[in-house]
Amino acid sequence: MAVKYSFNEDKQFIIEDYDRAKTFASFLPGVAGIDGIPMWAYYVNRGQGLGSFGVKDKNNTIMEFFPAHLMYKNVELQGFRTFIKYNGQVHEIFSSASTDVVKRKMYIEKNLLKVEEVNDSLKLKVTVTYFTVPKESYAGLIRKVKLENLDKQEKTIEILDGLTQVLPYGISNGDYQAMANLMKSWFDVFNLENNIAYYKVRATTSDSAEVGEVNKGNFFLAFSSEEEGLIKPIIDMDLIFGANTSLTRAVNFEAETLDSIYSKKQIPENKVSGGFLAKEVILKNEVTLCSVYGHIASLELISSIKDRFNISYVETKEKEARLLAEELVEETYTKTSSHIFDEYINQCYMDNILRGGYPLVFEAGEKNHVYHVFSRKHGDLEREYNFFSLEPAYYSQGNGNFRDVNQNRRNDVLINPKVKEFNVKQFMDLIQADGYNPLSVKGSYFTFDKEKLTDILALAVDNNKGLVDIFSEKFTPGKLINYISDNEIKLNITKDEFVKTVLQHSTQGFEAEFGEGYWTDHWTYNMDLIENYLNIYPDKLQEFLFERKDYRFFDSAVRVLPRSEKYVLASGKVRQYDAIVEDEEKCHKLNISINDTNWLKKSNGLGEVYETNLYGKLISLAVNKFVNLDPMGIGIEMEANKPGWNDAMNGLPGIFGSSVNEAAELLRVINFIIEASESFDKTVEIYVEVAELINQVEALVDDNLCEKLSDFNYWDKVSDLKESYRDKIRFGIQGKEKGFGTRALSVIFRKFKVKLTKGLEKALEIGNGIYPTYMTYEAEEYEVIEGKRNPVNGYENVLVKKFKYVPIPLFLEAPARMLKSIKDKDQARELYEKIKQSKIYDSKLKMYKTSEPLDDTTYEIGRARAFTAGWLERESIFLHMEYKYLLGLLKAGLYEQYFEDIKTALVPFMDPKVYGRSTLENSSFIASSVNPDEAVHGRGFVSRLTGSTSEMLSMWFMMMAGKKVFSYEAGKLKLELKPILPHWMFDSSNEVSFKFLGNILVTYHNKNRKNTFGDNCTVVERICLKDSENQVYKIKGGIVEGQYAELVREGSIKNIDVYMI
Repeated sequence: MAVKYSFNEDKQFIIEDYDRAKTFASFLPGVAGIDGIPMWAYYVNRGQGLGSFGVKDKNNTIMEFFPAHLMYKNVELQGFRTFIKYNGQVHEIFSSASTDVVKRKMYIEKNLLKVEEVNDSLKLKVTVTYFTVPKESYAGLIRKVKLENLDKQEKTIEILDGLTQVLPYGISNGDYQAMANLMKSWFDVFNLENNIAYYKVRATTSDSAEVGEVNKGNFFLAFSSEEEGLIKPIIDMDLIFGANTSLTRAVNFEAETLDSIYSKKQIPENKVSGGFLAKEVILKNEVTLCSVYGHIASLELISSIKDRFNISYVETKEKEARLLAEELVEETYTKTSSHIFDEYINQCYMDNILRGGYPLVFEAGEKNHVYHVFSRKHGDLEREYNFFSLEPAYYSQGNGNFRDVNQNRRNDVLINPKVKEFNVKQFMDLIQADGYNPLSVKGSYFTFDKEKLTDILALAVDNNKGLVDIFSEKFTPGKLINYISDNEIKLNITKDEFVKTVLQHSTQGFEAEFGEGYWTDHWTYNMDLIENYLNIYPDKLQEFLFERKDYRFFDSAVRVLPRSEKYVLASGKVRQYDAIVEDEEKCHKLNISINDTNWLKKSNGLGEVYETNLYGKLISLAVNKFVNLDPMGIGIEMEANKPGWNDAMNGLPGIFGSSVNEAAELLRVINFIIEASESFDKTVEIYVEVAELINQVEALVDDNLCEKLSDFNYWDKVSDLKESYRDKIRFGIQGKEKGFGTRALSVIFRKFKVKLTKGLEKALEIGNGIYPTYMTYEAEEYEVIEGKRNPVNGYENVLVKKFKYVPIPLFLEAPARMLKSIKDKDQARELYEKIKQSKIYDSKLKMYKTSEPLDDTTYEIGRARAFTAGWLERESIFLHMEYKYLLGLLKAGLYEQYFEDIKTALVPFMDPKVYGRSTLENSSFIASSVNPDEAVHGRGFVSRLTGSTSEMLSMWFMMMAGKKVFSYEAGKLKLELKPILPHWMFDSSNEVSFKFLGNILVTYHNKNRKNTFGDNCTVVERICLKDSENQVYKIKGGIVEGQYAELVREGSIKNIDVYMI
């Protein structure tokens, strides 16, 4: 059988002969519902698929974690195994060493994996189905093995099925891989007499005076469709494999019967145990064998629920697992002429949730609580460098990096309008007074209003003291429900209702910590959140900007050094190394830690937390970024140890790199400030330190624009102002404010815009019609500062008197970002054509690479230069950036170009034989045609959890609904759906449907099957709205106004039919 890829009506992606196909790694989503405990599970297309699984992170693995390239090698022996003895001969199902005549398939679903072997030699079909257990008090993986007899002859077979290695709870993956021989001294398996194997270490393994007993454990149990009760587990692998320590053959099983094996004593201690079921089966038609591998809080708990484990339970849980996934993606339902595109959108939404979280909205008076569940810091077999973490709790949430979480929440409000400005508030709060932000964004927590304690305790029958303890400190819904479940507390209402009631009387907070370094790009994603909020709530602009005065500033214990301390002489070259330091004096003075969530305070750090409105925060952010323009006034300086989005350009800060990408984004912010400032005539209060900076910078901009100050001298003086400002806010701010008129600020920011635009025009000229993404500089004139050295590396400090621009190759990122701000369609088209003709474009694959060739560039730019060409961030098709560029084409109005490009650049339209994995799933990057290995050209690597999902959802929303859906004119809310769809996306009924705002089914009826854009496009003739009570509202033309638009936005309308001519 040859390798073949297909997609069927059951939404399954199928790979025939999967174990001979191009290798890939992926994962089950690890979603158990808000009322379940999630388990992570990774799989590959070798062996029996499942490669590693566990709870929380790598340090709580049940099946050993390996990076992908090692998993491809190891999974067949260390993974799941199935041995069948028939007529005295042992056959290993799914083995690459098997000489049987077989056909194999892999079926991939959103929340389920299935592998199948049709064994013609045995006349057997073996199907293995995996899914993680939803809605339970334990984290579990169910493995269902179905044996089907393919001929009329009754067969008596003996089967051994299971896992050769089940690690006990209490041992980290790292310790096991480094010191397995020592670690197994702690290993033990308990409870075999009750047919549930319970794996744990006997005590903590750290070399410490504090030693504790371990109660939590991993478990294995099995049962069949043939009889009631649990099957006795085999955990001693010596009983199966004997002296064959390579595990290549089950030599004892080859020589002995199952009864003989069962009669031998199993040794559970001081060895690495496995978990197998053993069964003799008289096979007439079919038999199902099930195993559950999991993690649970105690042996008593698994013993108390053992009676529920039977075939009916597995069937129920399998349905629940499928339904859970489908319910999650209902909000992005799409129906076009391309079924795989429709399902691809759902998969993008699912994967977007896994990184950004799914927003649950709890009503709590005027301000709803938004609590993101199912998120985690991403990592997998191909991303082994990331220490992933998936909270093993009800209402599971996880930590993430600022950029990742921010990006993947971009579309929340477009899909669930009840989210409102929650994400804007959270991520704008995390912007510091110097314009930077912490890296690590932690989950939300709640603080309970103690005045309501008596009322809440009355809802618990036991009135448990433990609840009092929980409500006395910060808590999460998961912690609360875990406690109720673990302690079997009875409630007068359901757990869901109890959580909702508690949160109604609680205040929400969130935490973050510095992490490492300050990236130049993180702040840029906030503008996406702002624009999307206003796309749904344009009538709330004044309230949004000015009336909510509880925006704060994160205050980090890490500061950026001034030039006099970070510009150094290293090996005879002037460089910018170790530009940030932990501010120990600040930590001591304010009694804070680098790991704390700290907020900017008045009275120079000793007073109350300073609060302002969103407008004030944007003013502070914009001026802080504006004073970071480089010596030529073109890019935003990488002055704080880290680059921007492309982490592999990590050397750029050292060689005085700057980013045109962030200059493009600053232009967006300044344009927004100008427009908002001219829309209102208000006086706003700005904290005096930044107010003074604004006025001082304005004076220097005036001098620079009239050429009294050269670009270098302007940069030098502005940098002095910036450093002086940072000194003033180092410990906090005074708390005094200065009033500014919005019209006056508009005048100032128009000047800033002129300066910024001149720099971007200069950049376009330097790039010969393509915006360069990065600028780098070399110190031409400098002097050593006598007696001064960098506090971190000890290099001598220098004073730079003149810089020289040093060009590096062009990248895709700056054009992708600039397209969002280019209003002139002809200018955008010209930029597009230039890129298409450049070496950024991969003409073989018809896709866009990260950059031109880097061969002639210094290795100092970063690890990207050292990577193989066409691999990772070096000249590959990095899907996130290519999608950002495609989204830019849509925003710039280049619709024809966009729809031509997506035929080869969007994953669902790619050839899976080339892509090498499911074309429902994104990859981080696709190896480009400059890679020296032609076999990998066009092949996707590093699965799914990327920013590309967010870019795709943004494209999807724009394609389906239009650029700007709601507007507010003359005191009236208006809705205008203006889809951007080509004729070929309409189905055989000339229709396209999608869910608008998460729950409204919109159907476009295009009877003439025309494009909805361009010349001779469709025109909306009429619209029909239908509410939940089937009341129909008919509207002529394409605009829904007033109360009807409000009914749509609030979710009272369930169907919208748009008729086009």
